[in-house]
Amino acid sequence: MKKLVTLIMTMVLAVSLMPFSTDAAAKDMKVHFIDVGQGDAILVQSPNGKNMLVDGGPKASGSKVVSFLKAKGVKRLDYVVATHPDADHIGGLEAVLNAFPVTNFVDSGYAHNSQTYYNMLALIDKKNIKFKVAKELDKLPLDPQLVTRVLYADENAKDSNAASIVLKVTYNKVSFLLMGDADTKIEDYIRSKYDVKATVLKNGHHGSNTSSSVAFISAVKPSVGILSYGKNNSYGHPHLAIEARHKNVGAKTYKTAVHCDITVTTNGVKHSVTNSCGKASTPAAKPAPSKPAAKPTPVKPAPSKPAAKPVTQTNFKNCTELKKVYPKGVAKGHPAYQAKMDRDKDGWACE
Repeated sequence: MKKLVTLIMTMVLAVSLMPFSTDAAAKDMKVHFIDVGQGDAILVQSPNGKNMLVDGGPKASGSKVVSFLKAKGVKRLDYVVATHPDADHIGGLEAVLNAFPVTNFVDSGYAHNSQTYYNMLALIDKKNIKFKVAKELDKLPLDPQLVTRVLYADENAKDSNAASIVLKVTYNKVSFLLMGDADTKIEDYIRSKYDVKATVLKNGHHGSNTSSSVAFISAVKPSVGILSYGKNNSYGHPHLAIEARHKNVGAKTYKTAVHCDITVTTNGVKHSVTNSCGKASTPAAKPAPSKPAAKPTPVKPAPSKPAAKPVTQTNFKNCTELKKVYPKGVAKGHPAYQAKMDRDKDGWACE
């Protein structure tokens, strides 16, 4: 009996001296920024295998988003977040809601009269998905190893972009700030109230200069900046200044129109970035040598032609055509201003 007691004591001591397993803490989290053209779609795959989709891109990208999710092993979405009801953020969600069971749906609460928004709400109702309107400081219990917090939401905003849900997802020392289409006023608000410092920043409004102010980028100090936009889009996104602001704080810029699907993988301490186009993170460094060569820019009498054009041409098919005449866009009240080209309703078309 004495020998048995001694043996048990020895085993207990041996177990107590064994190093504590940190496997749980070392599990990887993946955040995928899906190339959906001119729009946003972000898949968060937590360390414990939970899945959250933030936006679904435009309607035309719905099948691409569904295929991407299936390729990443998604069988169920624990959360779907619609940051705001613009078609380039929720259009693809109809296909997603039809393809996967969804446990929770988080909405901005901003009412929209589009058929796309109505179809989405009808599907949520039909499938009995738990529906919640986001409130500032809400925590989404996606995974106990993560802190997933709403830093901003406003269902009574003046327009849909200003209603954008801003999410911060933190895994130990690595964090992601997802800005939807939030503008500089919202940026000023959240940086005045909360810790916005983040490892990865998904810039607001596809890299438009209505977002991503110098002060905000300086406060976030990201290591990685993500610009999600469509190639040759009619809005002129992204604006060149945004990438320069990333560079000033030491961040690498990744762009869906250049790098395609972008994936950030982290164990909560370190992170790495891969992309499906296999291109370097800063191909923008090469245009610098070409600019000196292009310094025959004294051909800037071109800007003087636009001044003469308003008399003969005030109607344009799209922003690309307008910007040939007015490179900086036009303000409300200008003869060439068209409301349909002022997507963010800030009184400036094709900025």
